[in-house]
Amino acid sequence: MKFIHAADLHLDTPFLSIQNFSKQLQNGLRKSTYSAATKVFDTAIREHVDFVLLAGDTYDNTERSLNAQEFLKNQFQRLKDNDVQVYLIYGNHDYYRNGFSAIKFPQNVHIFDDTVSTEYLTAHDGTKVGISGFSYYQQHIQEDRIDDFPQRENVDYQIGLLHGAQEAKGDYAPFSLDELISKGYDYWALGHIHKREILQRSPYVVYPGDTQGRNLNETDPKGFYVVSVVNHETQMKFVESSTYVWQKADIFATPEDTLDSLSQKISANLDVEKPTLFTIYLNNAQRLHEEILRSIERGDLLRYVQQDGPGAVYRIELIYSQEKQLDNIDQKYWDQTVDSVFDLDDIKDLDSKLYSLDIIRDHIEEPDFLANIKEQTQSIINKKFIGEKN
Repeated sequence: MKFIHAADLHLDTPFLSIQNFSKQLQNGLRKSTYSAATKVFDTAIREHVDFVLLAGDTYDNTERSLNAQEFLKNQFQRLKDNDVQVYLIYGNHDYYRNGFSAIKFPQNVHIFDDTVSTEYLTAHDGTKVGISGFSYYQQHIQEDRIDDFPQRENVDYQIGLLHGAQEAKGDYAPFSLDELISKGYDYWALGHIHKREILQRSPYVVYPGDTQGRNLNETDPKGFYVVSVVNHETQMKFVESSTYVWQKADIFATPEDTLDSLSQKISANLDVEKPTLFTIYLNNAQRLHEEILRSIERGDLLRYVQQDGPGAVYRIELIYSQEKQLDNIDQKYWDQTVDSVFDLDDIKDLDSKLYSLDIIRDHIEEPDFLANIKEQTQSIINKKFIGEKN
């Protein structure tokens, strides 16, 4: 038996802050989620899989554009023509609304509604498979739904399909690893977290990550898993699908640096084979001449380093460091207050309207969000401190 586990295709992602890129690159980015999804379905046909699991957030939002629906219909028809089934749940971005979709999918597509249910099939090698799951019916699901999943049934291979987060409580169908293991399933096909991660191998509990990175924090190649089951042994193969890769790079300023020398330092990172979008962290910015700093803040350096090759600069971040450590009393107060000031729940409560927007909420929910905010705040403090000393 063989199947594909993919999640978080996010068709129609609105890539932001890309106006400095060429029109060709902007268009390529906007099409990249479709290109990545096509690789999923091409692989399903090439590998002769029995079925494809899509673990939520196939669309980027619940509006589900007609273009995205028509694209999926055509891809699902290709799978049907090759005797491949599709099992799909909706997540927090594209949550379930009965009868909303304007385009009807072919009969090989099985969509779970808002109650946990189980679908059955017999694979080409005779393996009897049970797949249990449910779709989101609203943006947030704060209750733990694992109790609703049945215990392992009389099948050869049992799969749980879940879009959620491993945490004690939260807005995205929270669960614990022990709960999943207690069900006796062979494989938990997870979605929602955009970082590829295997939480457990016996049984397998897997996040494949998203199929195309969507912002500067979703670094490294993205993709999905082809899962083979031979003599009840599960084997995993990662397949890369991202058209563009996001990466971060550090360069370090000196007092002698000019815009030209900084450009050369940045360009040294751009010699890559695969289309890559770089966020450049320009460290020790306090060592640069104030005219150069103003020029960088105006965006001059960013425009100067843009090129037509596969490596492109998305953003340049100025990082100010102190030449000497904080005074002991300053360091003491920073250490005492940093965790209470940067409280994630307080940040969420600052503006409920903003937090209701998918793009804002997803950014805040990213694992590195608080660490990035602390680093940026420290840089701003350092910048002000340096200015006062000067």
